[in-house]
Amino acid sequence: MNRFLASLALAVPVLAWGLSFPSIKAALTEFPPMTLAFGRFVLAAAFLGLIYAFRGPRTQFRPEDRWALGFSVLSGITLYFLCENHGVKLIPASAASLIIAGIPILTLLAERVLHHRRLGAVGLGAALVSLVGAVLLVGNPSGSASPNPWGYLLMFGAALAWVIYLFVMKPLQTGYPNLAVTAWQMALGALTFAPLALAELPEWRWPSAVGWGHLVFQGLVCSAASYLLYNYALQKLGMRTASLAVNLIPVVTAVASYFLLGELLGPWQWLGGALVLGAVFAVGFRGREHPQASTVPKEATPDL
Repeated sequence: MNRFLASLALAVPVLAWGLSFPSIKAALTEFPPMTLAFGRFVLAAAFLGLIYAFRGPRTQFRPEDRWALGFSVLSGITLYFLCENHGVKLIPASAASLIIAGIPILTLLAERVLHHRRLGAVGLGAALVSLVGAVLLVGNPSGSASPNPWGYLLMFGAALAWVIYLFVMKPLQTGYPNLAVTAWQMALGALTFAPLALAELPEWRWPSAVGWGHLVFQGLVCSAASYLLYNYALQKLGMRTASLAVNLIPVVTAVASYFLLGELLGPWQWLGGALVLGAVFAVGFRGREHPQASTVPKEATPDL
């Protein structure tokens, strides 16, 4: 039953984060990138902070785990959204989400380096296929101007930041309430974005009602609710299963981007995305066949 509930919980951030890419793309026409991130996490921190304040005793983090909490914020929030918000501004939302879908492959490679786990033939093949897919992804979308390579590099940076987040979250997954961990992450994340948002002060202008709607959706649904549910799923399902859920995000993003933004990827980019997703699914099936290869939970463990 716990795994079933965790799987249902995981479906919410997958849907929300898939929709978040076109939402960010649209919101960036009215908000500077770091101002958008700051507003998003202020809303998330306020929402979860109120719930946390009325949910009983305060949580005391051990000194060594405070470092883990801080690094989880720097990697999974600050660095991730520093890269993602700037990256989505430069490339199609669908391409950005397909790059994030490569997180399981990066996780596999990180396990090889940090825990000396064998890649095996399937793992090595998946990594190579994913690399080819990533190269094809950096192509020219149908009907668009020449691609900006910085956008793709920034999205790869976001994916790497999320992988770091998965590993840093390990000591926070046991012994601490999920709500406490997530509420502190949102609050600290908002603080880290404050000086970056102030640096964009000359670009500030009052957004439209649609712009405010995107901000509220990203703050309350994509951050507050999704991080909370994703961290719960991470605790119950483990890092590999939780990270594999990002496979479905590009599907949601592609459909939403087409209807909301009119974006359409070129055939080579779809081929590249298919190779990335195929490689990730191959790793997932390998993980099921060889449970000893699975690792610690992910985000609050993510999310990309």
